[in-house]
Amino acid sequence: MIYDSEIIEEINDGKLTLRKISKHDGEFLYDGLNEKGMTEYLSLQPLKTLEHSKRIIRNYLKYWDNYVQFNYIIVLQETNKVKVGSISLWNVNWRHRRAEIGIWIIPSYWSRGLGKNSISLIKKIAFNHLKLNRLEAHIVIENTNSISLFKKSGFREEGSLKQYLNFNGKYHDALILACLKRDLNK
Repeated sequence: MIYDSEIIEEINDGKLTLRKISKHDGEFLYDGLNEKGMTEYLSLQPLKTLEHSKRIIRNYLKYWDNYVQFNYIIVLQETNKVKVGSISLWNVNWRHRRAEIGIWIIPSYWSRGLGKNSISLIKKIAFNHLKLNRLEAHIVIENTNSISLFKKSGFREEGSLKQYLNFNGKYHDALILACLKRDLNK
């Protein structure tokens, strides 16, 4: 079902570039996910070693080659192309033309509009190039900053999932936020 889709490895808006994750991003992934509080609400946990980070990236690249997950590094153009986070389309379902979305940005770059810009770019990839119809984010209800970001980015709350996520042995409810292709220009 991907015959009519175009896999985009890089896109930018003049301020940010999203580019396909590469084997050279191991140290960035390791450092970024080990920042204090970074993985509190992420499916990923702090990485134990740099080799662990490199292994995760190898898996991401296999998923990319199998068209089931697309991981991008968020690069800030104005500061010598510094890497500030990652955004992904994962659990891609080609039959139903949908995917889940996840994002993280290093805390020192929060509150600069980078999350909203990154989501705008990934929506262009998802809807215009991959020809998807629906994007979903499942966000733990305590992560109010992420919920706010997705709502500001055109996602609508559709419901909740009871005890859907497990962090540190404790179950948490999640909100389902979704964006449809038809809503792209609204």
